[in-house]
Amino acid sequence: MNVLITGGTGFIGTVVATRLLSEGHEVAVTGRSGLSSLIGRDRFRTITCDTTVSGTWQEEVARSAVVINLAGRTIFTRWNEAKKADILEGRLLTTENVVNAMSTGAVLLSASAVGFYGDRGDTLLAEEDAGGDGFLADVCKRWEAEAMAASAKGVRVVIMRFGGVLGQGGGALGAMLTPYKMGLGGPLASGEQWFPWIHMDDLVTALIFLMGHDSAEGPVNFCAPYVVRNKEFSKTLAAVLGRPAPFTVPLFALRMAMGELADEIIASQRVVPEKLSSWGFSFAYPSLEGALKNILQGE
Repeated sequence: MNVLITGGTGFIGTVVATRLLSEGHEVAVTGRSGLSSLIGRDRFRTITCDTTVSGTWQEEVARSAVVINLAGRTIFTRWNEAKKADILEGRLLTTENVVNAMSTGAVLLSASAVGFYGDRGDTLLAEEDAGGDGFLADVCKRWEAEAMAASAKGVRVVIMRFGGVLGQGGGALGAMLTPYKMGLGGPLASGEQWFPWIHMDDLVTALIFLMGHDSAEGPVNFCAPYVVRNKEFSKTLAAVLGRPAPFTVPLFALRMAMGELADEIIASQRVVPEKLSSWGFSFAYPSLEGALKNILQGE
């Protein structure tokens, strides 16, 4: 099967591409640099392009049976109006270009995030619950709507609402490990906020599961069934590393370091994978401790 991954040279895209190649698929990825650790592998190609701009790269979209849309500027930077516009517009333009080029009968798996739900306290959140408020919630709503427009062309669309992705070399753990290894870790703000997460292996397995699940469409929460509070995440990570975590990072310090992003980082989202569970998907790493031990200790 021909599969195209936009933004496929990044943290998630590289792991997804590796798994797809191992299962015999033909994989092409887009990226601005064209660099990938997979260059030289059989059945793998890179396309150097800016997907926010229409171009010949869309010919690959048209011939692909599956398009996995992961392209988008990182949100983990200090925001100003220009950067916020880049975060939003880059996602919308890429997705619009993908949708315009897709063929009837193809499948689009398009990224989003649990940020869709906004800051919702202790409310249990499944896929059919309404979106929340705030900049990231607005980005997700508009991004998802752009992707869902492909349905009118006879494309099966799955929206992947990612929780914090736990894996080696990046993602949610990437920025955390250094302070925790130094014994300087601890909860953020009150620590009471819920933190939905997913092991990278489960993310990739769920994505491939949905590729072949012909009745799967619409938003799907990509998070483990056992969501934890931030303080529990902190305690578990410290324990797996064998380090103390005596500090709490106060909100004012987060705001000084991160600006507006700080309030989004401590948003509480008690998200559950209702659709994946109802479709019979089995998580290899449903518990946080097991997931972290696998990633950090190889267990």
